[in-house]
Amino acid sequence: MEIALDLIKELTKEDGMMWVVGGGPVVSENDSKGIKEPEYHEGSLTVEADNWHFHIMINDVTGIQFVESESHGDLLTYYVRFSGDNEETLLRGYFPNPYLDDEFNRTELQPNRLKAFTDMRERYVDRDGVIFVRRTPPAN
Repeated sequence: MEIALDLIKELTKEDGMMWVVGGGPVVSENDSKGIKEPEYHEGSLTVEADNWHFHIMINDVTGIQFVESESHGDLLTYYVRFSGDNEETLLRGYFPNPYLDDEFNRTELQPNRLKAFTDMRERYVDRDGVIFVRRTPPAN
């Protein structure tokens, strides 16, 4: 999925992203401090930052979702999810939360923090199967 390569490369240029590798019972959460230009070689993309890195086989990505998700009650989060053959989560790139300040305290919506997500969503959704999803937690 060639669009995955372009999108991951673009996401690495966004300040303040949080990269979550994996989606099962064990995941790795990584901030973007010191993130470098990704390297692509023979189908494998390497994303590296100051104290972490990951490799992803681009052909293993079979789905991409831009996601707006409710979490922690009334808080919304915004991310891009890359999935594989069985809809398993391979990678997520979280945008800085527009409802949190720099110290992660709740605040009013900061539209400038939401702009990167909405701009990318407008450019990528409906291209090569990329979709937008709103997720709400299951009712009790």
